[in-house]
Amino acid sequence: MFLFGSVGLLAAATGMYALSKPRSPLNSVSETTLPSSLSTSSATSEMLVQPLSTEVSVRVVYFGMPLAVTGVKKEMVQLESPAFLSGLKSALAELHPDLKSMLPSMLFLVDGVSATGNVQLENNVEVDVLSLSTGG
Repeated sequence: MFLFGSVGLLAAATGMYALSKPRSPLNSVSETTLPSSLSTSSATSEMLVQPLSTEVSVRVVYFGMPLAVTGVKKEMVQLESPAFLSGLKSALAELHPDLKSMLPSMLFLVDGVSATGNVQLENNVEVDVLSLSTGG
């Protein structure tokens, strides 16, 4: 009479309970991981349509003569992605016209390393601007 034994009976009863339980979309994993204000379909379409950031934030720190000319110790500059040192120099010349003639003789350090050429700038990078001859 007992073909399954007590374990088999328990498994059969559990399976029958699971099949008889109504399924609700609110019990799905995707619904519970999203904020309640978003449905699965609208969240998916928003994630696919939402563009990636096209700007790079550069923290510029001035030392010596550039500091005296700009009157600013630090500032954030937004550049189009991909961003390069030449683009930063152009932006600085627009922001601080008195700095424009000095830019060719400036030293630029990107995250503490001397920048040679037209290096690409990553998001949230720090660029130090200083005169080649600071005296002392």
